[in-house]
Amino acid sequence: MVRHDGTSEASVINPRRISEQDGYILPAACEPLFEATVLNRPPKEALDGVGTFWELDRSAVSLFTYRFHDVASADREYQRLTAVLDNCRDVPVQVHARPASRGMLTITPLILDSHAPPQIAYVLTTNDGTKLAVHVLTFNNTISWQFRYEPVPGAYQPLTAQRVMDSLTDQMRAVQDLIPR
Repeated sequence: MVRHDGTSEASVINPRRISEQDGYILPAACEPLFEATVLNRPPKEALDGVGTFWELDRSAVSLFTYRFHDVASADREYQRLTAVLDNCRDVPVQVHARPASRGMLTITPLILDSHAPPQIAYVLTTNDGTKLAVHVLTFNNTISWQFRYEPVPGAYQPLTAQRVMDSLTDQMRAVQDLIPR
């Protein structure tokens, strides 16, 4: 999170102690795509997590990972998000929470290497060019979200977000490789 001096640092997330953001999404069928990010509602099966936040001029980036009891639990949540995204692609969406937004929800094309874990990405772009961009990655019994608020006109450029997720994957694999088999 961000300290009083503007320095970013990591924090542990306890889903039972999080204060959810008031608000809702229309159409309601698309709400799961914004639960963990805009609405600050952790997945129901999440045990705990870690997160960090950066302010970059007018933009902001948060990156957080939730841990699930097992791979199957994480996979259920990821599959739920994938199904919702399939039904909400190219749909006008209204976010009635901070940051309030309304615009078209589109899928962000990803270029993944052959060994990359499953990922989805999407962006809500408003008429004034503000973008709420989300990138979701599942790895073993975890799901990670990267949320970007970009209040600048122009097309969304996902390359930096993809590099962050690639780096996160590399770090998770490095830790996994330390575990004796």
